[in-house]
Amino acid sequence: MRGYAVEEVDAFLQRIADEMEKIISDNTKLRDQVKSLESSIAEYRRMEKNLERTLMTAQRAADDLKIASEEKQKSLLHEAELRSEEIVNEARRRRDELKHEIIALRQQHKGALVNFRAFLETQLRMLNETEDSVFGYSVSEPVAEQPKETRKLIVEPEPGGLNLNMNEFDDRELPDELDLGQN
Repeated sequence: MRGYAVEEVDAFLQRIADEMEKIISDNTKLRDQVKSLESSIAEYRRMEKNLERTLMTAQRAADDLKIASEEKQKSLLHEAELRSEEIVNEARRRRDELKHEIIALRQQHKGALVNFRAFLETQLRMLNETEDSVFGYSVSEPVAEQPKETRKLIVEPEPGGLNLNMNEFDDRELPDELDLGQN
């Protein structure tokens, strides 16, 4: 009879059972690996999202910092421009003020010179009148030379001006030499 060889069938079934066990074991291991990998992927995705949020926050902070620094730069530049305009305007105002002071001082100087010249002319006129009344002639007129002994006119500086000692002279005499106190 022909039939199944029990030992062969049992060996075949055992091999199939062993293979199935191995496949089931491998399948279980692979499922565990898939779960582990899926868990790792989920963790990496969470990390990726955190990194994206961190990068976005950092980018926003950098953009905000850039905008703030640009605004600060513009503000400082504007303040510096305003301050430089103030300095330039102050320098111009001071220059104009000094020009006016110089003009006023020049006018005062001219006025003082005019007054001094008028004073000197008045003094000269008074001197000429005094010469005419005291000596009977003016220094501006030529005087005939007469032999006389030499007398000195003593000029002594004093706090209020010059002191001319005229006591040594006659009404009609002029000194031949002047002693200015430099002996």
